[in-house]
Amino acid sequence: MLRVGVLGAGFMGSTHARAYAQLPDVRVVAIVSQSERRGPALAQELGAAWWADPQRVIDDPTIDIVDVSLPTTEHARWTIAALRAGKHVLVEKPLALTLAEADAILEAWRASGRILMVGHVLRFWPEYVKLAEIVRSGQIGRPRIAVAYRLSPLPAWSELFKHPERTGGAVVDLQIHDVDQFNWLLGRPRSVVARGVRGPYGGWDYILTTVTYPEAAATAEGSLIMPPGYPFSMGLRVAGEQGVVEYHFKAEGPSVEMGRQAGTRLTVTIGDRPTEGVEVETYDAYAAEVAYFVDCVRRGEQPSRVTPEEARLALQVSLAAKASLETGQEIPLG
Repeated sequence: MLRVGVLGAGFMGSTHARAYAQLPDVRVVAIVSQSERRGPALAQELGAAWWADPQRVIDDPTIDIVDVSLPTTEHARWTIAALRAGKHVLVEKPLALTLAEADAILEAWRASGRILMVGHVLRFWPEYVKLAEIVRSGQIGRPRIAVAYRLSPLPAWSELFKHPERTGGAVVDLQIHDVDQFNWLLGRPRSVVARGVRGPYGGWDYILTTVTYPEAAATAEGSLIMPPGYPFSMGLRVAGEQGVVEYHFKAEGPSVEMGRQAGTRLTVTIGDRPTEGVEVETYDAYAAEVAYFVDCVRRGEQPSRVTPEEARLALQVSLAAKASLETGQEIPLG
């Protein structure tokens, strides 16, 4: 039996906690939250204890896994503490808010001998996984251009989005999903340039980011300040030398979990053949992500689907985009 302590009872913490609870021989034993509304309710739902202090999870020798779903400013502190205490850790993306913090996390992980995974959920999202399979199969030829978008009103489920100093704003918190997809498909980037506008709370919340790769280029549009009635939307198109594969998603409302509008689909166009829809098995990406992490823990194998180094690279690119926004310059990547 693997025993899990979940730090955070917001959207991600509760999503992860419920995913753990569905797995065999896994028990969520503690929910940590300072919210006297969300924390106790989630703990009661899962038959777990509710604690306000994360240190109680770190100090509990019976807890095997710590899930860090706290604000990003808290990721480094509690991920490092959990690793040093001998726990396996799943930490929500972004890995951290600075490269110095990310490097400290990776140093603690390498010294710990424990399993560390970062929650880049698009690597488990059915359509993004299938799109990556199509690209890697060679069907569209060598990929040359990728275009992504991720558009949302300011999320209503957390006040954190009104504090870009704690989230990094859309350029870090939101667009890092698409940056990570670019890296997953195209390799190690060479440079980043971004332009955009600040949102009402001072963060870079509507941005266009272009990432250059050795043999390709990619552009992402990201926004957290769409009109309140705008449906959450995301998509990715990859154009290769012989064809194009693309995915488009619109939610039924302003948040991703509100169901899918008609027209959400994955398609591929090869040469002069008509565009074809691609059948994709549907499943809960968050549950798949958590199940994969738990399987890695059971097997004692570091995750290969998304590595800590890849999560650091996604953060590096996102921070370079932020630097480009603030300086107006193209930012080279070492």
